[in-house]
Amino acid sequence: MAEPNDPLPSLESLQKKIDTAKVQSGIEKQGDASGEGASGAGQAMKLGAELVSGVAVGSIIGFFLDRWLHTLPLFFIICFFLGAAAGFKNLMREAKRNTDDK
Repeated sequence: MAEPNDPLPSLESLQKKIDTAKVQSGIEKQGDASGEGASGAGQAMKLGAELVSGVAVGSIIGFFLDRWLHTLPLFFIICFFLGAAAGFKNLMREAKRNTDDK
């Protein structure tokens, strides 16, 4: 047992020991919290989801605007392309972030 007068270790040193134990045991890869440890397939799925979600959200908003304003294809088409542009913008931003990290 530790003596009552022994100084306690700092929280930083305890956190470093925990992190090294996680890395050694394979629980957590280094840099895993920022997404650097993700596989190529995982990154591709994330990029695909970014694009699809932008198009889907834009299309849904356009569809409901058309139903509300009785302008059937107008807002659907406009919001579809706006959603696609937003999806591509997110896709390019994530792809650039992934290449800058490496």
